[in-house]
Amino acid sequence: MDPVVFEGAFGWLHPADGRTGVVLCNPFGYDALCTHRGWRKLAERLAAAGLPVLRFDYPGTGDAAGNEDDPCRVETWLGSIDAAVRHLREWTGVTRVALVGLRLGATLAAIAAQRIGDIDDLVLLAPPVTGRRYIRELRAHRQSWLSTSAGVSAASLADDGAYVEAFGFGLHGDDIATLSALDLMRANAAPAQRALLLDSSGANQAALLAAHYASLGVQVEEGGFEESDRFFLEALYSTEPRNAFDRVSAWLASGLERAPATTSRAPLAAQPVLRLERHQATERPVRFGHCFGIHCEPDVPRSGAPAVLLINTGAAHHIGDGRIAVLLARRMAQQGIASLRMDVGGLGDAQPGALEVTLDVLYSTALRDDAASGADWLVARGHARIATFGVCGGAFVGLHASALHPNIVAAYGVNLQKFTWDGAARSPGEQRMVSSKTYLHALFSADKWKRALRGQTDASPLRIAFVLAKRIARRAARICAQGVAGRMGWTVAANEACVLLQRIDTKKVQLRLIYGEYDSGLEEARLQLGTSFAALKTLSCVRALTLPSLDHSLFAREARESVMADFEAWLDEAVCCATSVSTTATASAEDLVGSQTAPLAGGPGVVHLGAPARS
Repeated sequence: MDPVVFEGAFGWLHPADGRTGVVLCNPFGYDALCTHRGWRKLAERLAAAGLPVLRFDYPGTGDAAGNEDDPCRVETWLGSIDAAVRHLREWTGVTRVALVGLRLGATLAAIAAQRIGDIDDLVLLAPPVTGRRYIRELRAHRQSWLSTSAGVSAASLADDGAYVEAFGFGLHGDDIATLSALDLMRANAAPAQRALLLDSSGANQAALLAAHYASLGVQVEEGGFEESDRFFLEALYSTEPRNAFDRVSAWLASGLERAPATTSRAPLAAQPVLRLERHQATERPVRFGHCFGIHCEPDVPRSGAPAVLLINTGAAHHIGDGRIAVLLARRMAQQGIASLRMDVGGLGDAQPGALEVTLDVLYSTALRDDAASGADWLVARGHARIATFGVCGGAFVGLHASALHPNIVAAYGVNLQKFTWDGAARSPGEQRMVSSKTYLHALFSADKWKRALRGQTDASPLRIAFVLAKRIARRAARICAQGVAGRMGWTVAANEACVLLQRIDTKKVQLRLIYGEYDSGLEEARLQLGTSFAALKTLSCVRALTLPSLDHSLFAREARESVMADFEAWLDEAVCCATSVSTTATASAEDLVGSQTAPLAGGPGVVHLGAPARS
């Protein structure tokens, strides 16, 4: 597969020699993040069957130029599908084109096919027949998330008429009305010669749409999409809908003709470049070993500043939840700081893709070594100092890479779940990322008891009480071991977290660990380092703190803004401006443990839990 850039969009061309080409129309937002691995497999499957494929990010999404709150996004997305069709024809010489859309991408594909007018085949997978229904689904997802432990700290939207959001991705302003007005049943001409509709929503809307298309002269084939429930899951758990994709591939490849070698084709750019005028920067896709990355290079580099290495969050590809890696990279570019947002081995667009992704993979030393190869790539580009940024699993990888790589001088981790990993015995949060604070709130909630008695939740109060008791026992055992070590000098059990942090501190890596006050990672940190983080008092370069209203995955827009502002201020104060480690701190570590401090520049108030990094 070859990276391509066209008219503000970024994508991948999967070459083949068939005369029928396929444009894959991405789903929107969190759906695209969850299904990225399976969507790529569909592209590879179609290319292997002889159909050249172009998959791409719409402007304002993924790695494309623009932001989600730019005006006229829906119309821009429809225009980008038209551009993708034109470029696919130019690059491959295909004579027939099919559009394949998933969720909102299916709605957009159908509308774009009507406008383009010469689309041969149309595949709609779980299509929202009306934009109004889709907007309602986004609002429902947001409200459902707010009622969970993951969203307990997030604020409700002030005006969901101006901003509609779910799981970190949103629609703004007039685009809400534009999308709400879309209705596939209003088509008055055939969008394609043939159409395949696969849906399992049970709402009968797809059947009505199939009948409507048939009345317009389209050869329509319908089917179920029972695997969709397992496809639209968090990237770690999302599974490829093989039966559905087999059917799509066979349907598109029926009667496939091969293109002659003399077919006219426009050459691809040797190194595609995405120009970002708004951010005074240029982005380029790069490969190093089996990893992939997007290098964001500012027009005017800031002297002495480190480059930033952004590492995958869990199994999600390199854009990050809520697109935070893209937003942060471009924000840093405006400050003159270069970055590399990367896919470690097997994830995202790294080659080859992993056959299976598990927690053992995400917490493996292989991913730490891959992150180190990203740092090596930046060093080879002239960046002698590197700062890592990661959320959850990315924080873990960055933490361990910073302990070993000589050029990593700083590491920033958000909601780190574990300091060390040893398989299922150390699975984050007892399979759930829920803090004891959240559990205690639920334990004394009358509504929680009512739902448990009705069988409406698997997290019963008795189950919660068992988990809390288990955590208390763990903490008591740790306190006893620390007490014996302190009084008798006997090491009952080695504290691997403290050993790791001491190694990082000795290496003079500036380490900043950020937690949400309800995050289970904070629970683990207190277990390993002490309730008041006393273990950090002797460390000069390690700081841990909480930020208000910080959800685990940074789905809330306010949470992403808070973290980016904190990272920017920290990088400037602790790393960029520090040429040496000062020994004249005005406040001791003991003064700052558990204290409230003034807000950082551009950021909210923070609660410090550990020793400050010297500056």
